[in-house]
Amino acid sequence: MDGNHPDKYRRLAHAWLREYVSSADRRIGRSGPVCPFVPHALAQHALQTDIRYDITGCSESELTDELRAEICEFAAAGRPAHSAGVLLESRLVAMPCVDADGWERLDAAYGHLKDVAVGLGLMVGQFHPRCDERAVRNPDFRVSVAPVAMLAIRHMAPHDILFLHRYERWFKEYDSRFRSHFQRGRIRDPLLLSLYSSARDHHSLST
Repeated sequence: MDGNHPDKYRRLAHAWLREYVSSADRRIGRSGPVCPFVPHALAQHALQTDIRYDITGCSESELTDELRAEICEFAAAGRPAHSAGVLLESRLVAMPCVDADGWERLDAAYGHLKDVAVGLGLMVGQFHPRCDERAVRNPDFRVSVAPVAMLAIRHMAPHDILFLHRYERWFKEYDSRFRSHFQRGRIRDPLLLSLYSSARDHHSLST
């Protein structure tokens, strides 16, 4: 597929990152870019884009196996020693040969992939043309629509309480890494503070 234009989807992915993900959109329910992380990662050349034409989405097991391998490979590189704050190193896996049936299989595989990632201190996000993931602050906005199927992989960050507060295993992984941020008053966003406090109570963690 597109053998004469190997960079077509790389350009498409980069345009999506610059023109949508790095731009402000009032529908997300806050100021700033759709993902505040991405503009900095792009500026520092810390975001690697892989175009995986070989992933077809023909089965859920294929998607799970190939994307789990991408997650584990990213994790094996470790946390860069020079980074003291939020780590910008990240990977975007674009899968242009995954069709509409494959998008549904990606939806089905996503929970397992996120579980693998969180256990390794990472976060993943899925994207495709019919993705139904909603913005945290505006559940009416389908925030993860993209021109082709993609999986983003990055290191876990303090704001990820937004996505990790509901399930005990995920929250404990988060808490083990970022508890001190809350204890030292480094987190000031009222929503993050509320979610963290509620999650500690809900999952019966002592202070």
